[in-house]
Amino acid sequence: MSRIIGIDYGEKRVGVAISDDGRLFAFPRSVLKNDDTLLDTLAQLAQDEGVALFVVGESENPQGGMNTIMRRITIFAEAITVRTGIPVEFVNEAYSSAEARRAFEEKIKSRKDATMPIDAAAAAIILQTFIDRTRVAT
Repeated sequence: MSRIIGIDYGEKRVGVAISDDGRLFAFPRSVLKNDDTLLDTLAQLAQDEGVALFVVGESENPQGGMNTIMRRITIFAEAITVRTGIPVEFVNEAYSSAEARRAFEEKIKSRKDATMPIDAAAAAIILQTFIDRTRVAT
């Protein structure tokens, strides 16, 4: 079975997680800069790891409708599919960063230190949510 990459998209940083071969568990992988190399880096990772699907956290506007970051997420998702030929699914990311921050709060020494592992952990939470949801559906 092929792997899945989970993504917590941010304007400056992008958290990345990857599933195991059996698509049972999500593991934090890395935090990438959101710059001109992002798509190429993700495409190479997908090729190296035999990835068949990207799962991207979806940002919800509490008042309904699409917010600014969701517009960027949608453009990013389209770009990664065009670049790799790999489809993208969305998962509501509500509170994934807060949940990740709570999980790591004892390891956090400063706010700057907190941002790096949190993004990858949030991506793993997003991916695990997708894995659990699809496992129940099948």
